[in-house]
Amino acid sequence: MRITPVYRDLLLSLRAAELGSPLWPAFCHMAYLPHRAYFDGLVETYGPLITGQGGLPGLVTRLAPALSRALRPAPAYRMEERVRAILARIEPLLPGPLPRVYLATLFFAAPAATVAVEGRPAVALGLERFSPSPPPGPRYWYPPEGVEEMLPHEAAHVARMEALGLPPSPRYLSLLDMVMLEGTALHFTDLLLGRETLATFMSPERLAWHRAHDAEAIAAAAREFPAAGLAVFVRYFAADAPISGYWVGYSLCRRYLERHGAGAIREMLCLPSAEILRRLG
Repeated sequence: MRITPVYRDLLLSLRAAELGSPLWPAFCHMAYLPHRAYFDGLVETYGPLITGQGGLPGLVTRLAPALSRALRPAPAYRMEERVRAILARIEPLLPGPLPRVYLATLFFAAPAATVAVEGRPAVALGLERFSPSPPPGPRYWYPPEGVEEMLPHEAAHVARMEALGLPPSPRYLSLLDMVMLEGTALHFTDLLLGRETLATFMSPERLAWHRAHDAEAIAAAAREFPAAGLAVFVRYFAADAPISGYWVGYSLCRRYLERHGAGAIREMLCLPSAEILRRLG
């Protein structure tokens, strides 16, 4: 198991800045250089969706105070221990080796994501989005135990990308591959946990709409299946996307498993997206 606690060095750099060290040099020396492959990979994977116009220096400068506050409780989450236990549980179910896991920051963009590190997919956890006592209301902060759902989901992404040679960034993925990545990951996690996890990505109102307009949603997305890139990713996977790519992938993969049985999940993780569609007729 390769588990890299990036957040510990990031916290040290933020504390050094609070004690008077210049922020960017402290971040570079204490966090960026020891974990350059991770930070470069994060920027390569999501580009301006993460950094905005100021690149990594502007992002760090802008978010340093909030990051410091949000990451301060992270050492108490026992996240390394949690991740080891989850990886041990999913190892027999995943095709291929276990993913690399970075306990890091995603600069508030998400609590978990798949990131290209040295050209290969890896799991990143944004520990700043975890909280020991998340407030009620729409999900933004997550309890530490939320990783039990997030890690299997992202691990399924990594397994599928590795098996099919898919690029580990939405910059280079077609919409069809995006929705199948999400659909297979959702069902893998559901089967592991014994419950539906789609509500993590969709509000109750949006879930209800998509359940009532399933055929319409799939038909709308299917017209753009060949399209690729970050603009397509945002259009279908933003929180307020009119047609949810999460739903489209979930619905298509549910049909596949209804036809071939829940035991087909391991095979489905390794099936090309077009082949899944072909088998659905």
